[in-house]
Amino acid sequence: MKKIILLCFSFLILQAKPLISVSIAPQAFFVKKIAADTLNINVILPPNSNEHNFEFKPSVMQKLEKSDIYFTIGLEFEKVFLDKFKQNFPKLQIINIQKNITLIQTHDAHEHSHEHEHHEHEHFDPHTWLDPILVQTMALNIYNALIQKYPQNKNLYKQNLDQFLTELDSLNLQIASKLEKLKNKEFIVYHPSWTYFAKRYNLIQIPVEILGKEPKSKDLQKLIALIKNKNIKIIFVQNGFPENAAKTLAKECNAKIYKIDHLSYEWENELLKTAEALSQNL
Repeated sequence: MKKIILLCFSFLILQAKPLISVSIAPQAFFVKKIAADTLNINVILPPNSNEHNFEFKPSVMQKLEKSDIYFTIGLEFEKVFLDKFKQNFPKLQIINIQKNITLIQTHDAHEHSHEHEHHEHEHFDPHTWLDPILVQTMALNIYNALIQKYPQNKNLYKQNLDQFLTELDSLNLQIASKLEKLKNKEFIVYHPSWTYFAKRYNLIQIPVEILGKEPKSKDLQKLIALIKNKNIKIIFVQNGFPENAAKTLAKECNAKIYKIDHLSYEWENELLKTAEALSQNL
């Protein structure tokens, strides 16, 4: 009986898949496309979260410690904790999948009222995963990391990578076809996560939030005037972000609110759905 139990236990150990971690669900989608069922994937950010104010929980840290690889994507919470991860989890390999991607700079300007001084902070927009062509670079970065860690699966990973790159080319063409004849290139979105998508398809993203916060009354009035002037009939909002300002704009401008999810695991479908909404409403 003991021998049978030991054999079963040994079998389970042999069958256990390696664990890797990613920050957001779209990364899990990309890794799955290449690794198929050879790995278990731990997604750190829960569904319907705001990726800009996330805090790690002990359960998340435990899974991260057990992971072979952590694929990062330039989010604020990663930058805060990466040095700690390197110190506390020396066996964890940390890979930035934005390697070889030129990031877009954003400039956040604000004033400290008690000092009456003007400060400007430079940031890089991390939302590269919403551009299918940039995802091709990410896919190659993922592939290179995986074949170094798991060389026994190289042939499978290469085959899957090639297929995924072809699918991304097709997705890009589908989105471009939906958006190429738009008369109005400007769209309203609560959180400016669609910068790279807008750049790829010659659109102009106009955010509702100001410096990561709900807009003030004067800002809303400017947006209302712009929306009416441009005859924009749709306002995009994202899960995990406030909707009060967007609802006010929709009411004042007779526009409808449309929910999009830039953190969806159903990444391809979400991009196509968003492109279709833009093509039908701009």
